[in-house]
Amino acid sequence: MTALPVGSVTFATRVLRKQDSLPRYIVVRPEHAARQGAAYAAMVLLNDAGPFPRNIRPWGKGSDVFFFNLTEPQCRKAGLKTNDPVTVTIMPLA
Repeated sequence: MTALPVGSVTFATRVLRKQDSLPRYIVVRPEHAARQGAAYAAMVLLNDAGPFPRNIRPWGKGSDVFFFNLTEPQCRKAGLKTNDPVTVTIMPLA
C-alpha cells in the first residue's frame, strides 16, 4: 500500500442525500477537517476508488461540520448509493 500524504485522514461514514434531485454528499466532522472555518481543496478516496478532486466546505448555519458533494459518476465508480457505508480518505492539497 502506498503511504498517504502528510495531513491525510481516513474515517468511516455514510453517503447522504437530502432528496433525489440533489447531489449526494459526505459530512466531515471538524476533527477530520484540515482547515477549520475555511473551505479547502482535496483529493478524496471513496473505499479506495479515486482519487477524486473535491472542495471540502464548512456546512455553515452555525454548525462546526464540513461537507463535500459527490457526483453521480464518482458514486458509480466507487459503487456507492445513498446511505451506503463508505471509508473516506481526504488528502488536502497545498
